[in-house]
Amino acid sequence: MINTEEQIKLLVELQKLDSQILKMEDELNSIPEILSKLESDFNEKSANLKKHEDDTKALQLKRKEKEGELKAKEDIVKKYTTQMYQVKTNKEYTALQEEIGRVKADSSLIEEAILKIFDQVDAENKEVAAQKEFLKKEDAAMREEKTKLDADALRVKSDLDRLKAQRAELTVKVDQKILARYDRILTNKDGLAVAPITGESCQGCFGHMPAQVINEVRMKSSIICCENCTRILYIEE
Repeated sequence: MINTEEQIKLLVELQKLDSQILKMEDELNSIPEILSKLESDFNEKSANLKKHEDDTKALQLKRKEKEGELKAKEDIVKKYTTQMYQVKTNKEYTALQEEIGRVKADSSLIEEAILKIFDQVDAENKEVAAQKEFLKKEDAAMREEKTKLDADALRVKSDLDRLKAQRAELTVKVDQKILARYDRILTNKDGLAVAPITGESCQGCFGHMPAQVINEVRMKSSIICCENCTRILYIEE
């Protein structure tokens, strides 16, 4: 014959174990998500560094293009200057002077653009250096955190194995029909199959418990479930 009082005590103990198991499983499952977030954040920062490096390369290419344009203008000025000594009329001489003036004005604008690019490259180089130093520290911190999380995972797995072994030992003592009922409620009620009555309320759903139900639970002659949430009820001694 089933000793209901003993079965209820076993279920309460089983619930405590299962609550710890579920908590540890949640902790264990959260570790890959934390690792993924760490890597995602680091990759985002690495991408930001690459953007600054790419911007620096683009500016350097632009500077070379401008330097090429400036060289071409200087060659034109040399060409026109040589031609000035070969012209035979004042009109031709004046025309060359004016053209040289225009080319030199263009050259001045190009030189200003080159100087501006130099300033931009200098600023980008400083930013790249700062980002590299920052990423070096971030990488070290991430590796340290990964090591800690890996150790946490091993610890939690070890604790889980221990608790699951305890659970296996405990479930052998529980009547199989009662255990099946308990497991079903545990699955359907977010890991809480057994709830105490405090005052006149079920602590699983906080629903009001009639006096008759409270008395039946106190008698421990049968397994009583909450009419509101279906959890197995007990009264803490």
